[in-house]
Amino acid sequence: MSQTAAARPIKSRPPRRQIVAGVVGMMLELYDWQVFGFMAVYIGAHVFNPADPFTGLLNTLLVFAVGFLMRPIGGAILGAYADRHGRKAGMILGLIMLGVGSLMIAVVPTYSQVGSVAGFILVAARILQGIGVGGEQGAAVSFLSEIAPEGKRALYNAFGYIASSIAVVFAVLLAAVLPALLGDAAMGDWGWRIPFVIGSLFTVYAIIMRRTMTETEQFVQAKEAGGQPGGSLSLLLRSYWKQCLLTVAFVAGSTFTYYVFVLQYSTFAHIVTGIELSAAQLLTALVIIVFAALQPVYGWLSDRIGRKKVLLFSVIGTLVTMWPALLLVTDNAAVVIGLQLLVVVPAAAAASVANATLAELFPTQVRALGVAFPYAISVALFGGTAPFVMTYLAGNGHVSLLALYGTALLALTTVAILAMRERSQQPLISAAPDHSDPSQGRFSTDLAPNGPPTTRP
Repeated sequence: MSQTAAARPIKSRPPRRQIVAGVVGMMLELYDWQVFGFMAVYIGAHVFNPADPFTGLLNTLLVFAVGFLMRPIGGAILGAYADRHGRKAGMILGLIMLGVGSLMIAVVPTYSQVGSVAGFILVAARILQGIGVGGEQGAAVSFLSEIAPEGKRALYNAFGYIASSIAVVFAVLLAAVLPALLGDAAMGDWGWRIPFVIGSLFTVYAIIMRRTMTETEQFVQAKEAGGQPGGSLSLLLRSYWKQCLLTVAFVAGSTFTYYVFVLQYSTFAHIVTGIELSAAQLLTALVIIVFAALQPVYGWLSDRIGRKKVLLFSVIGTLVTMWPALLLVTDNAAVVIGLQLLVVVPAAAAASVANATLAELFPTQVRALGVAFPYAISVALFGGTAPFVMTYLAGNGHVSLLALYGTALLALTTVAILAMRERSQQPLISAAPDHSDPSQGRFSTDLAPNGPPTTRP
């Protein structure tokens, strides 16, 4: 690293505005995701042939899935962009895609106006949103990890899940309150567009916030140091394929748990017991508030005692509580919320610590790409499909198979945690290994910034 870059100090206490700017996109991405799911019935009735509402709903859910399929592509494209042009540039570009997608859905013409063209517009909107979400994750996690003072990376990243949880609660409340305020007729006619208008307007605010961000010192230093170009997918897959596999395995169990037990447990309870769905969704909003409140607690704890201890507590606790939560559910609201909390309390630990853990696997040159690309693949494979798997198995009376499937994914996550090295007390890896230097192994990711390889724990 050049002397100029090496001498530049990394700010130890970034302003609060930096943190807010870092998490607003994470807030928007999950809001858009949830709102689309909640409004799917209305969207299907207007965008597709209203003479066949069931097929319209199925088509809408397929369009919803398109967003998940585009996330790995977004992770590759925008992750590389953020590693080449900066975290700020990548995060703003991701927001623009999310906002344009929301606006397109808000103003999409109906089937009666333009026929099947309406469906193609909806697909295009979801493609933009999927790419934006896929890239947002890596850029935002890299940004929060790089601005965090030493010993506070997990705590800073926990704010991302707090913001996302607030967005989910807001989406749930909108889905519950709007029909009551507007009435079924108005809601079905035009009211379903309101949440997407809100999302597009919030994007404007988020872009303004992010335009005032300052780039992370670590990224600036890496650019000034030169060496291997940032955002190289070939470098990532050639030199960090082990870390990519660890990321996919690590995220598999946690994303399944999040989608089933945090976001969709109310639907599961409705399918199995017949409990009123709206009541169960309001209970979910309360659970998500608890989930958000636990994020800084677990983040702070892992910064002090280590990532692996907190992560192992999370996966073991989730494994133990998942089975009763699936097998003992009833149509009693108190039982539903109690069982959901039983899983969410340990599951929140993995969510809080995950982003910092993944950021610590990759060097600055490929950090946004390294986090975004394999993360998006795992979410698409195991998170995006989780509601379908849950609905299919639970709807056919195979709840035990659902529990076995979740157990298998959590076992995969456990293997990944055990294979990872503890890095909570080490600086972020600054530079990719120079393969022309025989002293640096091909998979050497233990290099601390401006220093020799660190000792493996």
